[in-house]
Amino acid sequence: MPPKQPRSQSAASRVYLLIYNTTCAFIWLRILFTAATSLISSPDVATFPLAYRTLEPWTRFAQTLAIAEILHAATGITRAPVFTTFTQSFARSVQVWAINYAFPKVTAPSPAYLVMLLAWSTADVVRYLYFAIMLAGSSIAEILKWSRYSLFIVLYPVGISSEWWLMYKATTVTSNMTVMGIFYFFLALYVPGSVMMYSYMLKQRRKVLTQG
Repeated sequence: MPPKQPRSQSAASRVYLLIYNTTCAFIWLRILFTAATSLISSPDVATFPLAYRTLEPWTRFAQTLAIAEILHAATGITRAPVFTTFTQSFARSVQVWAINYAFPKVTAPSPAYLVMLLAWSTADVVRYLYFAIMLAGSSIAEILKWSRYSLFIVLYPVGISSEWWLMYKATTVTSNMTVMGIFYFFLALYVPGSVMMYSYMLKQRRKVLTQG
């Protein structure tokens, strides 16, 4: 979740980050469009597995790619806090690999999956677009700035509750007690983790939107 860029950022780093953020924005825009059209054109639960088969590989790829943001923060090419970036990236990586990919029987037919993707993709399209425009040296429209630091107020609870529900459903079908125990441990971590992420974003919102 990279914030503003460091003053000492090299030209090569800026070009790399511009390409990275632009690429991620387009990938998440594709996911957003597909998820939204799937719900609008075929709201019947029976059609959800088809949407899952289309969206799951793209979402897993996009979120795996986002692991790079931990390295961005750790190496200093962005000023994102390493622990916060790691927490969000790790939580989503667990979700896409250990839940969505590993337990398609409970994920594919669940409305929570598409709701989660709508929340994730909306937030990430705005986030990556915001940073791409900033890295390109262009002025950021106030509506985009407001969206970047305001939409999370609704999208975070929606996304997090959907993640929690899908992980809980996975615990009801796994026969591996170790896996079940790990999932329950992660389910318990959602409470402090969610509070930490939400508090961080509220702090960022106050800092950015009160400037000027």
